Amino acid sequence: MKTLIKISCVLFLILLISSVTVAQTMSEKEYNQYLINSLEDENIGIRTSAAQLLGERKVQEAVDPLIKMLKSEKRYSARIVVALALYNIGDQKALPELKKLAKCDKCKSVRIVAAGIVRKMQTLEIAQN
Repeated sequence: MKTLIKISCVLFLILLISSVTVAQTMSEKEYNQYLINSLEDENIGIRTSAAQLLGERKVQEAVDPLIKMLKSEKRYSARIVVALALYNIGDQKALPELKKLAKCDKCKSVRIVAAGIVRKMQTLEIAQN
């Protein structure tokens, strides 16, 4: 488990450094699309790093691809990262899938994180109305 975390951190740093280099030659839209495409990479570190960056950047166009990743991702740690990215973006369209995750995910940690995200998103929705 600790090895996986270390590997993920190293891959995240590599993606971040390469992303900065790539971002200098790409427009904002092209860079966002590059990150969205990276959600389907075979490498777990690249997928999760891309999801995290999309969430930090609040890329609205990434909501549907992130939901797709949330449904198909086998690794529980990646599902948590994707759920947090969707929360950071803040699109209420993700709420039904996050609710399913909170109720039905096979990993208790994922269910707990997703339930917290759902509560926060619902509280924000009520406050905005």
